Amino acid sequence: MLKVSSVRPGRKRKTVVCEGKGEPLMGKRKNVLLLLSDQQRLDTVSAYQKGCICRTPNLDRLAQEGMKFNNAFCTSAICAPSRASVMTGLYSHKHGVIDNYTDIRPGTPLLGQCMADAGYYCGYAGKWHVSPNRTPKECGFEDNLPFMGYGFPGSGVFPSLKFNLPPRNQPNYYAEYLKENGFEGVDVSCGFMGNNPALQIQEMYCRHDGPFESTIEYFVAQETNRLIEKAKDDSRPFFIWSNFWGPHSPSIVPEPYYSMYRPEDIPEHPSYCEDFKDKPYGYYLTEKMWGLSDYGWRGFQEIAARYFGHCTMIDDCVGLIVEKLKECGLYEDTVIIYSADHGDCMGAHKLVEKGAFTFDEIYRVPMIVKGLGKEDNDSLVLLQELMPSILDIAGKRPPKPVDGESLLPLMEGTRRDNGRKDVFCEFHYHFYTARQRMVRDLDYQFTFNENERGELYDLKKDPWQLHNVCDDVEYREIKREYMDRLQRHMEETQDPALIWFNRIREFY
Repeated sequence: MLKVSSVRPGRKRKTVVCEGKGEPLMGKRKNVLLLLSDQQRLDTVSAYQKGCICRTPNLDRLAQEGMKFNNAFCTSAICAPSRASVMTGLYSHKHGVIDNYTDIRPGTPLLGQCMADAGYYCGYAGKWHVSPNRTPKECGFEDNLPFMGYGFPGSGVFPSLKFNLPPRNQPNYYAEYLKENGFEGVDVSCGFMGNNPALQIQEMYCRHDGPFESTIEYFVAQETNRLIEKAKDDSRPFFIWSNFWGPHSPSIVPEPYYSMYRPEDIPEHPSYCEDFKDKPYGYYLTEKMWGLSDYGWRGFQEIAARYFGHCTMIDDCVGLIVEKLKECGLYEDTVIIYSADHGDCMGAHKLVEKGAFTFDEIYRVPMIVKGLGKEDNDSLVLLQELMPSILDIAGKRPPKPVDGESLLPLMEGTRRDNGRKDVFCEFHYHFYTARQRMVRDLDYQFTFNENERGELYDLKKDPWQLHNVCDDVEYREIKREYMDRLQRHMEETQDPALIWFNRIREFY
């Protein structure tokens, strides 16, 4: 089931008439491969940062052959809401997935189904976490191995792992893969977690004590390659959405990745000096919940070293997928998009993972596109705009209006600027309810915390978002301007949080 078969050249694609545009597309349409990692910070992709400690040569090569967006943002820094936004092109308060447990509203057009309707072979690999109830097949992906719920495949498979969120109501296909390939019984060791006695259930990292070929990420790469192998013999172009579970904690990596980066070489993050005095109280509580305070920066160095190793291992898996495309004669005809559902604080502001805080480390994401244009783009773009962009590549428009527009002209380089002046983001629930709305451009960021103090950051003077100037008289007019911007976004998207915002904004 999970073996990769021999290679034969890909077939020519036939001329197709697509819904939505109405004109025939001469020649073959591009294949689309969407690679999405989970919780990967922008600065772990070395194409984005000179002198980056974390090495990602395969992603760097894709960026060199193609282009990258320098100002891409997810609109909700939580797994399921963000992934559902990619699937629907909508903000989470519109598609209904406001946390990791709720479902997409009935009748909402879905990317997978739209691509299938456009005549694409659609396959899905790896982590799901888009809908708690609807399987990938029910969302348009004809070929997939579903991992319902959070669906972490190492739970219950690695005997020594405490993190316990296995696939729900489905077989564990990763466990089957291990058994079929002689890796049954592989375990983890050196688990590291915080010292909060109430949270001894999730490691920050572990050492995977099997070979690279027995890891979860390698399994995702092999499953992706199985879909590619199948797609090359299909007369249709393909859309494959491949999802890595990493580098989301616990970072479970084998040697040489586990020891690839020396903790002492990782410099202290400029915002690790955070004192939380001008931040919402929930930020302080979240930091205490993870129980990492007593370790100091040295503890984050240990965590980040394994996290970086995880990122490099994923990069190597990307290399395996690229190699398969080339072997199958499909590389030149395939648009490859690499991004992440959101980032990870990883020591920024003394925090880890994501949550009810609107910092760049979790909202700004990598977005690399190979197979279209070759010029990087500085426009403010949204992760959820991948939905109309991928449909545009297929020659199809979304059946209903979405929140954003196709990025295809920016990807191709036929347009340099999308004209967007700011981005609007939101948060609802993760660990605790804390509705947030955020508007930002490259100069300022304003965050509305529904039952907490507001936040305003001067990003030119304070790029690490350490000094909240929301109550500073000097910034009174700027605060009003960005509150007006936020109100406009909330009105345009029919945001239910607008009622409370309007009633208290003059006192906020």
